[in-house]
Amino acid sequence: MTTRRRIRLAGAIALATALGAASQWWTAAAPRPRTRPALAATFQSDIRNLVYRWSGDDPRSAAEREAALFAFVHQTYETTAWIPDSLFQTNLVTQTITGDIETIVRDKVGLVPWRENGLIPAYGMAPSPATDRPLSWTVNCLVCHTAEIDGAAYFGAGTKVFDDKWLGESLKALTGERWRAILARTPADQAAAANANRILNGHHHEKIDSLTRGRSTAFAASHVELYMRPHQGAMPRVEDVGRGDVKTPPLWHTAAKMQKGRWYSDGSFHGAVPLMASSMELEKDRPFDALVNHVIPTIRQEFDSVIRHLRPPPYPYAIDAALAARGRRLFYSPDIGCSRCHGRYDGNGNVNWPGVHVDVGTDRARLDVVSDGFIEAFDSSPIAAEGALKKSRGYAATPLTGVWANYPYLHNGSVPTLHDLLGPVDARPRIFQVLAARRLDRARVGQELYGSADYARLGEAELVRRFGSNRDWFNTARPGSGNGGHDYWSKIRSDSNRLALIEYLKTL
Repeated sequence: MTTRRRIRLAGAIALATALGAASQWWTAAAPRPRTRPALAATFQSDIRNLVYRWSGDDPRSAAEREAALFAFVHQTYETTAWIPDSLFQTNLVTQTITGDIETIVRDKVGLVPWRENGLIPAYGMAPSPATDRPLSWTVNCLVCHTAEIDGAAYFGAGTKVFDDKWLGESLKALTGERWRAILARTPADQAAAANANRILNGHHHEKIDSLTRGRSTAFAASHVELYMRPHQGAMPRVEDVGRGDVKTPPLWHTAAKMQKGRWYSDGSFHGAVPLMASSMELEKDRPFDALVNHVIPTIRQEFDSVIRHLRPPPYPYAIDAALAARGRRLFYSPDIGCSRCHGRYDGNGNVNWPGVHVDVGTDRARLDVVSDGFIEAFDSSPIAAEGALKKSRGYAATPLTGVWANYPYLHNGSVPTLHDLLGPVDARPRIFQVLAARRLDRARVGQELYGSADYARLGEAELVRRFGSNRDWFNTARPGSGNGGHDYWSKIRSDSNRLALIEYLKTL
């Protein structure tokens, strides 16, 4: 994503746009009251199909855990820019963005539909709690930390299909002078749309547009936002900002990374809590006051009440116990030695993680994001009181808890399955369809390569020719998208060993 703050503006408008584009559906849904008590009263039913797991060591009662989860799922920040629902209650919106609720929310934006909820169409959308004013919308952390796998919603999993660029470009159009003059019904609504448009354009930097949907550029966006404050709103030069597209990590890795206090794919932020995320909640064109007084304390509270207690969901299908046992022996063996870098696992979602950060030959674009200028911008911000930003020599040997659900693999999501990751490097797919990630390939463990068998028949060369520049496809030839490195086939040596290792990894 770009910045989460930008997503709040862009996401709120596009997602609410879906409501206008599907007004018949919305009316038929008969939304319930949106007061906090009303939302809380149906919360247990609303999340009956949401997949998540608490730590077995969490001492809190079930009611306390549910209250914490409710607050997190419906979180909004005081710095949020609310987008009035009235902007989208017209079918004129469909002239700009075409489609029904499913097309826009699920396929175009790439969010996980919340079908059990009578008010909120997708996880990550948040309605304004103020009932004395018309309905307004924002988005929260769940847009990037919920994933759909085989039709189920997995809380805490990194998104696989969210498209921040589509969102942003669509919403610049909708909030632009031409459309807001038609759509906004009141002077207040027109002012809100104009302000959103100013922010979307005034804070846009080309390096914070991901090249492929389902990838995040939030770290690069942090550089831009932190730089602007002491430089009177000016942006850093394009050549001074790294791109570093990465996949969104699962929230359940937090418990492992706490052991070393190093965060993000390269471990460049050192501190007790991963507070670089707070920079994405900055109020645009305003000082750091809200960041210090509200956002950082809120993130700390969420970290303590929810995030640190999450564990990965169990693999949902059958596991061959004998094959997994053989894979376990290989995993901890001196010859293959996966545990030396990735840690030791108890089978209950916990790991003794060594926190190894090393260069194993993978694409280094994300490492280069942490430039001297980025560190200088960080050191000039209040976040510097909460930790340190240091350039890393390599990526984290990531915790493997819930690795079956953490596909595609490597920091940039350039390898679609464990089968491909643990095999010969030159056999890894050069291109695959991002939207196919909603389905789990149980044999190879990871995402399916294509949504249709017709694509498989075309061959890679033709797919690259047709879709090499399409954001719905991951092309390993794009900048920062290389799939090389992490070559352990010479140690694994055989398909039977690879199969056994994959079977064991399902149990972590």
